[in-house]
Amino acid sequence: STQSTWGVHRKTDGSLNNMWRSLFRDMKFGVVSDEAAFVCTFGSQGCGDRNFNWPMGVCVDGDNHIVVADRDNNRIVVVARRDGSFVRTFGSEGAAHGHFNMPYGVCVN
Repeated sequence: STQSTWGVHRKTDGSLNNMWRSLFRDMKFGVVSDEAAFVCTFGSQGCGDRNFNWPMGVCVDGDNHIVVADRDNNRIVVVARRDGSFVRTFGSEGAAHGHFNMPYGVCVN
């Protein structure tokens, strides 16, 4: 599979979080620490709690959770940056409040 840098997030202290994703079948993310050391990988293709179907946008929130726009599952997935463990998902396909139509990006403050 092919890997590419998929998100870089500057924390309030000026350090960077860097995430990569494995394209094609794997639908997997990797996390690199501020010191450029490997932290963890998480995810696989599908629609379960730790699965993705064309993840697109990624950022890190104030609780150090990775927030991913899971495009073809029409939802947002939140995982812990320290180990990739599942935290929660929200949203579903539709036009009503709290629904998404192929979310492409995500940003938190």
